[in-house]
Amino acid sequence: MKPPTKIESNSPPWDAPTRLVSAVFLLILAGALLWALRQLLVPIILALLLAYLLHPIVTRLERWLRLPRWGAVLLTYLIMLLLIAGVVTGLGLAISQQLIGLVQDIGRLSSLLPVFLESLAERTYVLGPWTIDMAKINLDPILQSLVASIRPLLTQTGTLLASVAGATASVIGLLVIAMVIGLYLLLDSGALGGGFIDLVPSAYRQDIQALMDETGRVWQAFLRGQLILGLAVGLMVTVVLSALGLRFSLALGLIAGLLEFVPMFGPTIAGAAAVIVALLQGADNWWGLAPLGFAAVVVVAFIIIQQVENNILVPRIIGLTLNLHPLTVLLGVLAGGILAGLLGVLLAAPTLATLRLWVGYIYRKTAGLGTMPPPATGPAGAGVRPGLGRRLMVRLKALRSRRTSGKAAKGKSS
Repeated sequence: MKPPTKIESNSPPWDAPTRLVSAVFLLILAGALLWALRQLLVPIILALLLAYLLHPIVTRLERWLRLPRWGAVLLTYLIMLLLIAGVVTGLGLAISQQLIGLVQDIGRLSSLLPVFLESLAERTYVLGPWTIDMAKINLDPILQSLVASIRPLLTQTGTLLASVAGATASVIGLLVIAMVIGLYLLLDSGALGGGFIDLVPSAYRQDIQALMDETGRVWQAFLRGQLILGLAVGLMVTVVLSALGLRFSLALGLIAGLLEFVPMFGPTIAGAAAVIVALLQGADNWWGLAPLGFAAVVVVAFIIIQQVENNILVPRIIGLTLNLHPLTVLLGVLAGGILAGLLGVLLAAPTLATLRLWVGYIYRKTAGLGTMPPPATGPAGAGVRPGLGRRLMVRLKALRSRRTSGKAAKGKSS
């Protein structure tokens, strides 16, 4: 068999209108294919995320142990499967039991809620010189509408978990497909990246390489950082709530760690769940506190955890933050939930940062500006007001410096 010979083209290049029509046709064809194969997008996205997370581990194993690429990939997969099996075997039963108990308590709340609201409506509150008798205020319409709104949400929690359990088989199949695709992506990661750059005209390769590097920093700042941050926060919440004597601390820690991926709303939802559990637990706690007092202690604990996270963990674990306005993130989360469900909510922030980077480059080239877009990432905390803990530390240091300077001045005058 003869080796293939390189074919030389002597045809003239296409003019601008032909290139424009061809580009529009290719975009329409790509959009139609994505729509027709939209059910494959979820495993492909999961495979890309898995390959991105495991790529540095595979590279280090390949360099340290001097293994071939396929050997490092297989060893990484083996370690990952052993870790998953160990976690499921060791913690799966305990977490499942706590989740079942948590669902039962939330279901019990649906029956206790009307009685609790009625007791609040019959109390008398004294606020300084004012006395408020709630019994004289007709709150029945408000209470009835409030109970009617909240009770379905609480009673449907068990149904929701049952539907999740029924979809376990399909989720496992989806993960298997994602792991197989991720395996091939890890094996050919270098060839795929080089092949993509080779498709770009030589005059724009430097720009595209810079955009790809910045995109990698975006996803590294979010994905790997949030994964480590979620593990740290989940462990911290579990330890703190266990020390406080709150029930279901392991399940609440798991929920808090997973909700770290949800921008803005995640920590609030995790804290609200812990407060509800504290209220339901009542006076049955190590401190002998009333339900409201115990719930207040849990709120303070979550505030301290948030301060530790924002002022200590985030700068050291993530190091970079996405330069996105909170309103943009909020709208992105809502849009992601509509377009892609839970996966869209979790990946809304890095997707927005990536789109802003690439669309900004296209806009600048279209407008003839000829400049690269601003970086999509910046130092963690840049342009953001410091947290409460950081502000208190700064004020304490300022007070100490004033006292030291005052004592030094008195010593010189004497």
